[in-house]
Amino acid sequence: MVYKSPRQKALEILTAVLDKKKSLKSVLTDSVFSEFNKSDRAFLIELVYGVLRNLYFIDYLLEEFFQKKGGLSSYTVNNLRCALYQLIFMHIPEYAATSEAVNAEKLFNGKPGVVNAILRNFLRKYSNKTFDNLLKSDNFNDKAHYLSVKHSHPQWLVRRWLNRFSPEDVEAFLKANNEKAPFTIAVKPEERQEITDYLNKKGFKTEFTKTVPSGLIVEGQRHEIIKNLKEASFFWIIQDEASQLVCFFVDPGEGLNVLDACSAPGGKTLLIAALMKEGRIVCTEHNQERFKMLTENIERVKKFFPDVKIEPKLADIYSLGVNNLDNTNFDRILLDAPCSSTGVIRRNPDVRYRVSEQEIERLSKNQENLLEKVSSFLAQNGILVYSVCSTEPEEGEIIINNFLQKHNEFSRIKILRTYPHKDGTDAFFIAKLLKNRVVQTL
Repeated sequence: MVYKSPRQKALEILTAVLDKKKSLKSVLTDSVFSEFNKSDRAFLIELVYGVLRNLYFIDYLLEEFFQKKGGLSSYTVNNLRCALYQLIFMHIPEYAATSEAVNAEKLFNGKPGVVNAILRNFLRKYSNKTFDNLLKSDNFNDKAHYLSVKHSHPQWLVRRWLNRFSPEDVEAFLKANNEKAPFTIAVKPEERQEITDYLNKKGFKTEFTKTVPSGLIVEGQRHEIIKNLKEASFFWIIQDEASQLVCFFVDPGEGLNVLDACSAPGGKTLLIAALMKEGRIVCTEHNQERFKMLTENIERVKKFFPDVKIEPKLADIYSLGVNNLDNTNFDRILLDAPCSSTGVIRRNPDVRYRVSEQEIERLSKNQENLLEKVSSFLAQNGILVYSVCSTEPEEGEIIINNFLQKHNEFSRIKILRTYPHKDGTDAFFIAKLLKNRVVQTL
């Protein structure tokens, strides 16, 4: 299919994400962005992210206008979702949004008459009403159901958060998850001002991150920012402030021997290398496709820290030992464990529709096993940092508490949680542990 408009591409992407369960990252790529000009890219991003961030709310409004929703194709349903997003959030004129939806329906031989009728019925009922008037809490059974629809998060996750936080805190969190995340890069701290000056000359407004000296928040279209960064001759990687903070917890001093146990796509490995200036980093990844991504990222920037030896290894962490690590006494170990990603929903709005409580339980067991394995590679007086971009205690506090109960040779140095509505960063759990006791054996 030849795409004549970003609307058509948006429908394909939404269908792939919502019906085929593909990740948004895998279908909304740089190559897709390159198909469109600057204004069409902006429209595509607004439409795709907007629908995903407001899916439950949009579907709630659409429900009463479907007689036989099962009889409509995924494209038609997503076309209607796009039209409602345009009407409610983008304030597109009613005739324009309706006409665009009907024309899009004709292009893939859908049901333009049905789309036209549904939108006109919707407009007859809701025309000129504000967002707040479209949803009333009195129509819902409880607070969790209301917040789930209002902010388009699964009820089970909202209930979990209501059990741990105040309703006001939960709503602030949900709202923050639906706001556009800042575009943040990591650079060498000593080059931050120089890079700021470079980006300012290119027309981008920049701001220093508050918690780490390596971060820059850049305003502008992602595609345009990256294009200009690629033309520059300094180290940079795209990385949220909380993710950068993980690297500082590692305390990557010069000459150290470091293991990054689950390293793809390599952002933390590379920032650690930039901070330590000299030393060795072994970074492992068991997935072939992700390992390729890791090695490509290393190749792109390793010239900026020639005195750091980076050794990527395609290997399952459980199979690692003396034979394939050369040295199992690492001064620093980072385990950024595979997790539910509930802490990065604002960057990846599709995560909320793919994750489940059962998945959290499965991941928790894996995280516990991974931590147990990598801890055996740490040298005496070494530091182990465990991190996850998850909001859930089963993947954070419970993992660390259980580990410390079994391992009295480790002690807790610091534990931290970050949240978008409180810290302006992704939601991360970070634990810094010290191996400072010798295990007594009988």
